[in-house]
Amino acid sequence: MRARWALLITTLTLGFVALGQEAPLLGELTELKREALAVFSEVLSTGSAAERLSAVTSLARYGDDSVVTLLTECLLRDEASFVRRAAAEGLLRFRSPQASQALRQAARSDSVASIRWAAAVSLREPDVITDLLRERETLAAAAISLQEPTYAARLPGTVWPSAEIALIGAFSDREAFNLVERAAMLKALAQLGSLAAISLAQGTLADSTEDPFVRGSAAFALGALNVRNAIPELLAALGTDLEAIQVGAAGALGHFGDPIALEPLSVLLRTARSPQARIAAANALASFGPSSVSALAQGLLTDPVPAVRQAALRALRQIGGPTATQAVLDLLQSSYLQQCDPTACGGLALETLRALAELGQAQLALQVTQATLVALRDALPFLFIFAENDLVQTLSAVGRAAPQLFELLLGDPSPFVRALGVASFASVYQAEAREFLLQALRDENSLVRRAALEGLAPWAMPDDAQIFAPFVTDRDPRSRIAALFALARAGDGRALEPLRFALRSESLSVRLDAAGAALAFAVRWASQASSPSPPP
Repeated sequence: MRARWALLITTLTLGFVALGQEAPLLGELTELKREALAVFSEVLSTGSAAERLSAVTSLARYGDDSVVTLLTECLLRDEASFVRRAAAEGLLRFRSPQASQALRQAARSDSVASIRWAAAVSLREPDVITDLLRERETLAAAAISLQEPTYAARLPGTVWPSAEIALIGAFSDREAFNLVERAAMLKALAQLGSLAAISLAQGTLADSTEDPFVRGSAAFALGALNVRNAIPELLAALGTDLEAIQVGAAGALGHFGDPIALEPLSVLLRTARSPQARIAAANALASFGPSSVSALAQGLLTDPVPAVRQAALRALRQIGGPTATQAVLDLLQSSYLQQCDPTACGGLALETLRALAELGQAQLALQVTQATLVALRDALPFLFIFAENDLVQTLSAVGRAAPQLFELLLGDPSPFVRALGVASFASVYQAEAREFLLQALRDENSLVRRAALEGLAPWAMPDDAQIFAPFVTDRDPRSRIAALFALARAGDGRALEPLRFALRSESLSVRLDAAGAALAFAVRWASQASSPSPPP
């Protein structure tokens, strides 16, 4: 059925293209963009730091070359360092002379090292980056940045050797660089695939005079660099009784999945004093398949910390099979969940429901969901605020296995439960949920309407402008954003008036959200207009 709906929507979309959408005029797009940029300019001049950050994020994400002036002014003048850093990172997309000049200036003169580094990476000029790698503060900022895969990927490949040499050379200077910076250096070298760092990481892991936090990062680096001949040292590190080292070593051994590590990791799960080390052991054991089920089942049923049990349960769910399923059933029969404080065991309860659904216990998952909703009735407002995404993901997993769950959720008197039902129904059925979501938009409760809007937005069509228009100035930010960006993504000329209306709202937050959507809309249509027509 889902495939038929997808085909139908594709056919409808092609039909709109073939018949001709109500394309906005070039002059209308120019004026809409002008209004949007005026809002961004206002926010960057008078808004709070959080609002300025939101403006910079939208400009970088949705803008074209017309936004470079605003971003460069923000980079060079904003008083908040995190806003300037966002501008530096956002300018990575733009190659104009103005952008390059501002990035070069920031890389040389900003008072904050992390901004100088971010500007240099966005500038992508090897000489500027290499110069910063020679300075203590910017080298430390580089290490903190490069330990994250996303940021390591942004670094031009031509300067990887220079970064490698600088990081290895600086690591031994314990006076100039603190523990966090030195640990980041090892992780950064791992992200850069530095073979020269292997001996450094092995020596650091073995050095009993080194801080455990740094030694744990060395263990992580050995795993990330796939240094299998380090397995003996990593196994020995499990017995140090130092949390940071055990966590790093367990993660590396889980990466290798070598059978020789099965028993030591099982012992760590049973005996480590640190809950974080036991969680790391459970996570690592997931890569060993059915052979680790016994150890994980024991952790699931006996560990005193709910978070450790949850890690063991997640690993069992990933492994699957009859013995893993039986361990989950044994947990239910133990009555642990009924006796545990819901604030401590909420994550474990959700993981249990998801495991039951994915391990073929659909009806049991449905029964437990019903019982859970009854037990948590009073706590639902709190859970909805702080764990909505986890609840939706879990209910979606149960709903895929037991579709009758949705009748239970959608007929519930609680608006929190109905909203969760709408969101999970949309997650499961996607385009097929369209007609139902249109009906849910008429629900008297704003939470339910918001869930319907967010579920419908990814499947919006040009004709839907009249559906989303009433929500573009909604008091609920998520409802407003869903409506605005549905119009930005799929709207045609009929979306212009709702976007203009929101841009002229008395509320600055509404105007800011509308500016992002209007900019995205204008850039999309301008791009389509400038693209060559497809051959007949």
